[in-house]
Amino acid sequence: MRALCAALLWMGSVLCAHASITYLINTPEAAFSPQNALSIQVVFMNTGSEPERFELPGQMSAYLEDSKGTRTETLMESNLPKKWVEIAPGSFVTRPYQIPADQISALGLPASSPLKISLENSSSISINRLPSGTGETPEPDTKDGLQTDGEPSGFITGDLGKEGIPVEGESNRQHSAMVEYFFKHFLPSEPIYFLVGGNPSGGVSDLRGDFPNARFQISLRYAPFVEDSWIADQWSGFTNVFVSYTQNTVWDLEGESAPFLDSMFKPELQYYWRDVFKEEKGILKKMDLLASVSHESNGRNGAGSRSINYALIRPTFYFGDPDRLNGYLAPGFWFYFGALTDNPEIRHYRGHADVKAAIQWADTVQMASTFRMGDELEKGSMQLDLTYPLGQITGDTLDIYLHLQYFTGYGQTLLNYNRREQALRAGFSFLRQ
Repeated sequence: MRALCAALLWMGSVLCAHASITYLINTPEAAFSPQNALSIQVVFMNTGSEPERFELPGQMSAYLEDSKGTRTETLMESNLPKKWVEIAPGSFVTRPYQIPADQISALGLPASSPLKISLENSSSISINRLPSGTGETPEPDTKDGLQTDGEPSGFITGDLGKEGIPVEGESNRQHSAMVEYFFKHFLPSEPIYFLVGGNPSGGVSDLRGDFPNARFQISLRYAPFVEDSWIADQWSGFTNVFVSYTQNTVWDLEGESAPFLDSMFKPELQYYWRDVFKEEKGILKKMDLLASVSHESNGRNGAGSRSINYALIRPTFYFGDPDRLNGYLAPGFWFYFGALTDNPEIRHYRGHADVKAAIQWADTVQMASTFRMGDELEKGSMQLDLTYPLGQITGDTLDIYLHLQYFTGYGQTLLNYNRREQALRAGFSFLRQ
């Protein structure tokens, strides 16, 4: 139990700490003068495996640190307005910023003292100060060949740092390799959340309705074939093949020894074709297509054993303006195969189709829903998920979502697939769809 909780907390910290867009900084100046504004280039790099739509900010916070380790926060400004760009996986965009001269002078740096510049949870860079009264103007250093706020560039190669920065240690190189491997091979699959609440219609001995109980879900998608692999060179479609794993658990926090009431373990083999049309079709921004073969089981034996096998196809249609009102519609259709001896009637409750949909305003509040249709309408289920990014409240210091979830109908768990339930829970999401 403790190990599982620790694993969930670790996964949450990883997902919060490593967004798809990574910031790096660079300066075209080999040295600076406190009498002049300092030019900075920020590199916005997509370290994920999918294209990311990102708004280049007009202002950014930075930190200046002198040789004594005194750290001062400042505001960098660009002479360019905010701009939305789409950055392909492994590609980057740069934008110029300036740190005002008066903020540099306020540090009171001694002669020849270096200045360290860093971004929050990102890279840092050190440059030297020009001797006062020399009247020299720093010569641009273009050896990195970085473009300035244009179209997204290709894959980054070479050293983005400057001379004089200590060479990265072996442990850091190993850490960087692990992070690179994670972002290269792992993608999100279904939402990841942890919620606490109760079942208002509960009271069943094997599914307590008393407060509190919890529901949590973890889900990841693994890409065995990446773009630079030999097999992908033979056919690029191999990069759409994934192996995914999802676990959804209802947890009785009040019961003796706090047992798991039931869990759903779902490994899948997927073919996930992103952005099928590669262009907008009227109001349709893009369409993804998922085809998968899935196995679901609650991992029990005897009378409590539940398992199903099915093949699914799910197109997802994205609509609206990413900067304003937008959303998606994702109908799913499946058929069962293999024996259903553990739960012979489950197809009557789960049916053969569902509809997932969401509507949201820009990158803020989202209402998502899942409607599952049984063979008879009254045997289906509905789940509503309302999420709001905490970063909107905390100034982007917490990259998680407030989450309110309501469930009604059949199939909240595999164990009780034929029992009607309701549940209302609240908590946090680390990832939403």
